[in-house]
Amino acid sequence: MTPREMVVNAVGVSEGIAIGEALVLSRPRMRLPNYRLPDPELVAVETGRLDKARGQVRARLSAARTGLPPELYSQAGIIDAHILLLDDPLLTGEAGRLIREERINAEQAVLRTIEKINGLMAKVADEYIGARLSDVEMLAHALISALMGDKAGRMPLIPAGSILVVRDISPADLMEVAQSEAKMAGLVTERGGRTSHTAIVAQALELPTVVGANNIGSKLNSGDTIILDGRIGRVIIRPDQETLAKYRDRQAVEWSFTTEIVRSSHLPALTLDDRRINILGNMELEEELPAILNYGSEGVGLYRTEFMYLNRKTLPTEEELFQTYSRVVRTVAPRQVVIRTLDLGNEKTPVGPATAGPGSLNQALGLRGIRHCLSNRDLFRTQLRAILRASALGDLKIMLPMVSNIDELRVTRTLIDEAEESLRREGTPHKAGLPLGTMIEVPATLFIARELAAEAAFFAVGTNDLIQYALAVDRANPEVSEMYQPLHPGILRMLKLILDIGRETNTPVSICGDMAAGSLTAGVLVGLGAETLSMPPAAIPKIKRLVRMSSLAEMSALTNEILTTRTAYEAAALATSRLSDRFPELLN
Repeated sequence: MTPREMVVNAVGVSEGIAIGEALVLSRPRMRLPNYRLPDPELVAVETGRLDKARGQVRARLSAARTGLPPELYSQAGIIDAHILLLDDPLLTGEAGRLIREERINAEQAVLRTIEKINGLMAKVADEYIGARLSDVEMLAHALISALMGDKAGRMPLIPAGSILVVRDISPADLMEVAQSEAKMAGLVTERGGRTSHTAIVAQALELPTVVGANNIGSKLNSGDTIILDGRIGRVIIRPDQETLAKYRDRQAVEWSFTTEIVRSSHLPALTLDDRRINILGNMELEEELPAILNYGSEGVGLYRTEFMYLNRKTLPTEEELFQTYSRVVRTVAPRQVVIRTLDLGNEKTPVGPATAGPGSLNQALGLRGIRHCLSNRDLFRTQLRAILRASALGDLKIMLPMVSNIDELRVTRTLIDEAEESLRREGTPHKAGLPLGTMIEVPATLFIARELAAEAAFFAVGTNDLIQYALAVDRANPEVSEMYQPLHPGILRMLKLILDIGRETNTPVSICGDMAAGSLTAGVLVGLGAETLSMPPAAIPKIKRLVRMSSLAEMSALTNEILTTRTAYEAAALATSRLSDRFPELLN
C-alpha cells in the first residue's frame, strides 16, 4: 500500500518551489570514547587533542572561504564568523575547562558542551540568539568529527535535483554543496529560524528552503518524492499525482514571475494613483548588501548591529565598529542607512552568547535595547562615536530600540551631544545633529507618541515585538504561536493610531517586521497610510510589484472595511479573499 500524502508546515526562509527526491542525511551515531584522566600529564595531552581538532576545523573553514566562487564572495563574512566562534568561551573554552577540572577526555568534554548549549537553546525564546547558539552547536559537532578522525565530517555528494533533508547544516557545508556541479533543488532542516546564517546563505543562493521542520527526517525516506514551498514554509511528502501536477504548474509560473519582478524591482514603488511608497531593506551582516542593492531597495531601513558584539572574547573597538559601519554607508550611498543601536541584553549578552543567569531568561521584559545601553554607558559611547564618524560618509540616521519613555530619548541625545563635542575637539570628521528616531515596540509608547514626536526625528514600528507584547504571545512558543495575529483588530487600530499621529505631527513613520514583508499584510499597511516599509531583501521585488499594481484608493477602501471586523480570523479572511482575487500571482 502506497503511503498517503503528508503535509508538514514549518518556516519558509528562501522562496521558491522545489520538487524532487528527498536525500535524508542524519548525523552518524558514533560511540564516543569515555574515559577519565588520572594523570595530570594526560590533561595536557587531551587539551592538545582539542586544540588540534580546532585547528582542523579552522583549516577546513578557511579552505572553504578561499574556494568561494564569485557569486558567493558576499557570504565570506559568515565563514569568518564561524572561524571566530571556534574560540568562543561557550565552545572550546567550556570544553577545555571540563578537561582540566573534571579530568574527562576531549570527546566527552565537547559532548557535554553540546548538551549545555541544547539546554540553553531550550530556554531561549529569542530567535536571533537561538540561531547563534545553533551555530556554536554545529561547530561543536564538527570538533567531535575531527577528534574521531573524520576530518570534520565532510558532506557527501548530493545527487542533482534532490532536496536535502537534514537536522541542521552549517553555512560552510551549504556553500560547499552549492559549489558542486550537481545542483540540489532545495533544502529542509529540522532546526533553524529566519535569522540563522544558513537561512541567509540559502537566500543568497536563491535556494528554496524550509527550516524548523521538527522531526521531518523520521517521516520520510531517501528517495521519497517531496514538494517544498519556501514562501509559506510547507513540505509535502509523497504527494499524489493531482498535487504534483498543481505544484509543477505553480513552479513554472513562479519561475517566470520571479524573473519578471526581479527585473523590474529597480522601478519606484508608485501606486496606480501616483502615491510613492518607500521600500527599504533590513540587514544584519555586510553579506546582505548585494541583495539589498540588487533587489531595488531604496536604502537600509533597519541595520541591526548586535552581531559584532556576540561570540567573541573582547568587545569590539570603536575603530572596528567605524570600519564596518563605514563600509555599509559607502556601499549604500547615496541611499540612507538607518542604524539601530545595540539591542543587547539578557540573552544577547556581549562577549559570549547566553551567559546570563537563569533569572534573566525573560528577555522580552528585561534589561535590553536602550535600557541595556543606558546601563552600560561606556559600551554605548563607543558605538555612538563610531556611528557619528561613519555619518561623515553618507546619509545616516540613528534609531533606538525598546524605547518606553521620553527620558531614554533625552539621555541618549545628551550622550550624542557629548560624543559630538569630543569628536569636534579631536578634529575628527562627523556630522552634527544626526536624525534620532525611536522604535515603536512597547505598547505604552503609542499613548505618548505625540510627546515623543516633539523630540524624535522619526518613528519605526517594530511589528514583530509590538504584536508579541500587545497580545502577550511568544511567537516562538508553538503552544500559543497561532495567537500571534498581525491582523488582530487591536493591532490594526494601534498601527492606524501611530500612522495618524505621524501625519498630524509631521513625523515620518516606517513599518518594519514581518508585516511589511507579507503580500497580504503589506497591502493592508499601505491602506492604513504607511508610506515607508522596511523588509528582508528577498521580499522587496514582490512588495514593489504589489504597490505598482494597486491604487492607494482601493487599498484604503479595503483597509477601512477590514477595520470594521471584530476578530483576526474575519480580518484575515476578508483580506485574503479580496487580495487573492486581485493579485493571484502574489498571493496564491
